[in-house]
Amino acid sequence: MEQASSSVTAELLQQEAPYPSTSDVDWSQLPADLLVHIFGMLDIPDIFSSGVVCRAWCASFLEARRLGICSGNPGPCLVFSSGDRDPTVATLYSLTTGKEYYVTMPDPPFRSRYIVGSSHGWLITADERSNLLLVNPATQAQIAMPPPETIANVKIHCNADGVPDGYDLLTMDMSSRDVDTEAETEFHSWEEGRFYFYGRVVLSADQSSGNCTVMILHLLDNHLSFARVGGTHWTWIDVDEQCWDYHDVLYNDDDRLFYAVRGNGDVHAIDTNGPSPMLRVLLDTKNTVVDCTRYIVRLEYGDLLEVCRDCKYVNDDRRTEELIVYKVDLVEKELVKQKDFVHVLCSLKLELGVVP
Repeated sequence: MEQASSSVTAELLQQEAPYPSTSDVDWSQLPADLLVHIFGMLDIPDIFSSGVVCRAWCASFLEARRLGICSGNPGPCLVFSSGDRDPTVATLYSLTTGKEYYVTMPDPPFRSRYIVGSSHGWLITADERSNLLLVNPATQAQIAMPPPETIANVKIHCNADGVPDGYDLLTMDMSSRDVDTEAETEFHSWEEGRFYFYGRVVLSADQSSGNCTVMILHLLDNHLSFARVGGTHWTWIDVDEQCWDYHDVLYNDDDRLFYAVRGNGDVHAIDTNGPSPMLRVLLDTKNTVVDCTRYIVRLEYGDLLEVCRDCKYVNDDRRTEELIVYKVDLVEKELVKQKDFVHVLCSLKLELGVVP
């Protein structure tokens, strides 16, 4: 009797307040602030799926990600290709939850790619022909950058039969701003090129914004070149004879400039916003000795730092022996050694063999 009574009550409630058909609901009209709040509570797969429902949801997804609340659960992830999955699948391992998530990537197969880095939620990858591809794990969107042979010191190599089979890597003469015809040419296969063309890759913004500049640091001699998303070629930074031997580069959102450090400690500011690149020497150390690997870091309050990494080799294994941090004093035009820099090291993304 009690069960029958409950069934009748449920039927009466449904007649009095029937549920609306989901086909009549326009989910794209949900308030943006509500969507942002919801996205902040979702797990990784649900976040990815929600961001591609419609334009309104995508906008809220991007806002949640910009605010750093998308989501509080997953935290940073390691991205890799798992041997027990299809070659097209990327595995995201959450360092916070210890869970693994799987995302099917567009071609070419994710396992065949060289992962250069990540920025603004995009993975920076290079395929087996050394083309630079930017791919978003959340939306599966992919952007192809200009081909490597449009870099100033890279040419297509042909074998004795005239068939293209790789790349020629040329030495540039900074005095003439042209190829050094007396220097030997290095040959690299299609696949090997990516280990020489993309020593560093820095993005100025989220590529989906439609206004993104990509800067690459490449061999030989550690030059810098840039291209805009949607562009057809790479532009070599050659406005000064000292535009070589760069060790690291970063982008500053506040003034829309790239900042690069050379092997001797010099710091250059590079403006790529106009029709031609412009360069300003912020620090000229007059140093002719290169005895470490240098990184450039910008702190939240604006100061620039140089980090010098001294290494040694143990059984052909390169290991960090010492880190020395300097503040770039732009007033006195000098490097000031810092004593307390633990907070700096925690914010760095250096290839030290450990996760900072």
